[in-house]
Amino acid sequence: MNEPQTFQDALRQAKSIWIGCQWPTQFGSSRLNLEGLRSRQAGIAEKATRGEESRCWGGAAIWLAAVEQDAALAGELAEQAVRAVEAGENGEVHRLLGEAVALEQKYREPVVYQPLLKRFEQAMALQSCCS
Repeated sequence: MNEPQTFQDALRQAKSIWIGCQWPTQFGSSRLNLEGLRSRQAGIAEKATRGEESRCWGGAAIWLAAVEQDAALAGELAEQAVRAVEAGENGEVHRLLGEAVALEQKYREPVVYQPLLKRFEQAMALQSCCS
């Protein structure tokens, strides 16, 4: 890539952008908006409430934990992609970014990792046509 350091910086920044649920939701029968909440917060709400509301918060805590886990995994994949860029392993960069996109896509339109993948693909296309 022509500007590997800038791309690596963008990858590292992406890791800190998606860390959990950062979009509006209507979760469960209570239609909870979980935007900006962490799983531990939902767990506290589960314990502080009773009945159906408590069950809904319990489900939210589980779901949020999965989002957080997948966000962390996508961040690890981005970090691996940084190392792959440094090693010149373009196929591996593409694979890792594709996996990060797939993780994010499970929950929402992939607004963090998809643009990075497209940017990488464009740079590779430019590099192959002009080399």
